[in-house]
Amino acid sequence: MSKPSNSAHVSDRRSFLGKITGLIAAFVAAVVGVATGKYALYPAFRKMSEEQNWQVVCPLEDIPEHEPVKRSVVISQDAGWGRFNSQRLIWILRDGSRVVVFSATCPHLGCTVNAASNGFMCPCHGSAWTGDGQRLGGPTLRALDTLDHRIEEGVLKVKYEFFKQSIAEKEIIS
Repeated sequence: MSKPSNSAHVSDRRSFLGKITGLIAAFVAAVVGVATGKYALYPAFRKMSEEQNWQVVCPLEDIPEHEPVKRSVVISQDAGWGRFNSQRLIWILRDGSRVVVFSATCPHLGCTVNAASNGFMCPCHGSAWTGDGQRLGGPTLRALDTLDHRIEEGVLKVKYEFFKQSIAEKEIIS
């Protein structure tokens, strides 16, 4: 019986080390690939909980009856991998337990709507609305945009949404 050659033994050892190195490299590549894929794709598939869409405005008792009240809400928006907060204005009308909430963004071109003696008006282009948000005149094509709201334990909450501008029908864009 002959002795195995030393070169065959070295070749087997190199082959084994090469396979182990390849497996380790494949494992590292898989971990990096999964982490990168999750980072890149997670924002596209992340869902906000329904409760995060509702913003606390104030206690209902802080809103006087029969006069428009301007308040601001801080909304969170997801933009890719970041979450950004912005402040938006709303108008609130209260008549007893009946509450109506309007966006203070003009449906014409997005200026801020102000209160006027006969309702609301846009200082930029002269659009006007009645006290209950119905269109009176000007270049706007529709009434003021109403926002979903609810009252929980005496606190007014608003679901702020953005609407397409310069169209006759209210259409949500986000």
